[in-house]
Amino acid sequence: MTTIAEVKRWTRPILAEHADLALKPRMLYLRPVHHIHRRIRFLGSSDRTFSKPLAEFLILFGPPTGRLSDNWSRELIVGWSTDAGFQDTLAAHVRRTLDYPFRPLAQIEDLYRLMQESRLHWQHQAELPLAHDAFLHASVLAALGRLPEACAVAQAYIDKEEGSWREIRAEAEILLDKPRKRSEGQSRIRLADHFLKPMDDMRQLIARASINDRRGVADLLHDWEKQNARRLEIEDDWEPTPFPLERDL
Repeated sequence: MTTIAEVKRWTRPILAEHADLALKPRMLYLRPVHHIHRRIRFLGSSDRTFSKPLAEFLILFGPPTGRLSDNWSRELIVGWSTDAGFQDTLAAHVRRTLDYPFRPLAQIEDLYRLMQESRLHWQHQAELPLAHDAFLHASVLAALGRLPEACAVAQAYIDKEEGSWREIRAEAEILLDKPRKRSEGQSRIRLADHFLKPMDDMRQLIARASINDRRGVADLLHDWEKQNARRLEIEDDWEPTPFPLERDL
């Protein structure tokens, strides 16, 4: 696998060129980090010379028990580190990624607008990419101050999906009493909880948004963002800033 030392060597000239980039072991990212985490991760492979950098962006204020991205990523095809011109190729790909879509994603309004552009070809070309993850969509709508829409999006998903996952979990609990089926039951419970826990988080948002408690919604989103920054180990480069929701408070 690609080593941390190799990533440092490959990115040293890039860091010198872009003062707003930082590197943590295998992750190159824009700082300071506000509401959107824009990063390039060097995934590595069985061949240490094949770096597999993956550019992606994450919504930091999404529910901390759920996903922060819906496959908004793209592998940068830079070849092998032994290739002639590898360093220049990597630097050129980073520049292009910074130009689009990373730097235009400075604000939440930029994210929402960019998600509606046909040129955004990072997955889900046919419709608004946010719509593919109801809770990220609801979080963005809430941050923008569109509280009734946020409630509608989140509640519709819960109404549609919660019953089936609770049923799966209940059936799995029965398997825990059967020695030969216990591990299967535990696995199904973990899967069900993976989908149910973000629903519980989102209910907090719905409860506040449904009564137009804009301060309460903002406080909740700030708390989620802090938790996610800590989980991603970027707290030292994360700067809490107001959401658009807070402009009229």
